[in-house]
Amino acid sequence: MEVVNPRTALLSNFEVLTLLRELDAKHVARTKAALRIKKEEDAAGKPTQDTHIEEVSENLRTVELEAIQYLSAEYQPMQQQCEAGVTQLVRDLAPFGLTKAEKLQVVNLAPTEAVELYVIVEELEDRLGDRMDHILSVVSRSLQGNKDPPPPPPMYNTTVLESMAQHVEVYQEEEGQWEHDANNLEFDDFGEGVGVEGDLDMEDGGE
Repeated sequence: MEVVNPRTALLSNFEVLTLLRELDAKHVARTKAALRIKKEEDAAGKPTQDTHIEEVSENLRTVELEAIQYLSAEYQPMQQQCEAGVTQLVRDLAPFGLTKAEKLQVVNLAPTEAVELYVIVEELEDRLGDRMDHILSVVSRSLQGNKDPPPPPPMYNTTVLESMAQHVEVYQEEEGQWEHDANNLEFDDFGEGVGVEGDLDMEDGGE
């Protein structure tokens, strides 16, 4: 086999995740089918052969599953991306004059703050100027399609609220109830466990 073109296109993390999930689903389906056939052959008394089960490198499966787990994490923007949104995002980034690598990073990282663009785009201020917010809004629009709608505000029964308001008791303090003179308090330092006045003072020797 000969590789004609080593890199015809750059794949985003979303595309890699989609491909890995498809490969994983196919592998699981083939494995289940092979096990089912083997079980039927065992029940029929036929000689068992492992030719039905596809041999896959253990290391390869580990890398695939760990990559799927990493790209599927909640903090990754792929959870809010879709194929149409990524395609539209790449088109909307065309007027900004970004390189292919910079566009790829914008798609993969989906920046939401201007400070994140500084690690993606070289000479950001000179090249984009005041258009940084425009890029952020473009990225935000690409993520909107996959976001769940916000939950509706809670509904309150006005009758219940009125009934609760009628049973609210108002507590009024009596005049002078909490007034006291600290000078009239008497310090009691007698009895076991009671602190002795001056017990935190330093002794004359400084000990």
